[in-house]
Amino acid sequence: MSEVRFYFDFSSPYGYLAAERMEEFESRVGVKVIWRPFMIGAAFKQTGQSPLLEQPIRGDYFRHDMERCARAQNTPFCIPPNFPYSALMPTRAFYWLESRSPALARKFAKDIYRGYFADGLDMSNPENVLAAATRHSINPGEMRAAVEEQRWKSHTRDITDEAIEMGAFGSPFFFYEGEPFFGNDRIDQLEQWIKLHKSRNDS
Repeated sequence: MSEVRFYFDFSSPYGYLAAERMEEFESRVGVKVIWRPFMIGAAFKQTGQSPLLEQPIRGDYFRHDMERCARAQNTPFCIPPNFPYSALMPTRAFYWLESRSPALARKFAKDIYRGYFADGLDMSNPENVLAAATRHSINPGEMRAAVEEQRWKSHTRDITDEAIEMGAFGSPFFFYEGEPFFGNDRIDQLEQWIKLHKSRNDS
């Protein structure tokens, strides 16, 4: 089965909206989606970008657009009081979980996103991240210890470097056999591209 690499940051509203669509997309298109959270702040440093809502003029537009896109796909959404935040803990926790169960890691990722963008929880607070773990019967003590291990710190840094080297400068960013697509609003185009590519290979 062909693969789509899905790079996202846990403080990205468009990444949240995309994450809510991925399971249906994967089933409908017949591809395997590889979830890859990364630290978008590192990409911003290289591109000179700043968080969307901090940008003059553009910030007001994107606030409106985020809410509009969420309504369009019937996804609960709010802009949290501490938006954006540095999502180191949930990102490291995701990779620790993925090493045990990729399916569980995805469920955890969606829970983190929903807690932040649907419920307005402060996910920079470790206790809220650990509460998400508990809801999925994940031992919070083990998670607390794991996110401090050098293995997962290094892995998060390596994935972030990988994303940037591939050309990911925002969230969500998708790659299908090297072809890049940026944004939640490019998922339909990504689907069309995959179907076209498959039809050419089958002919």
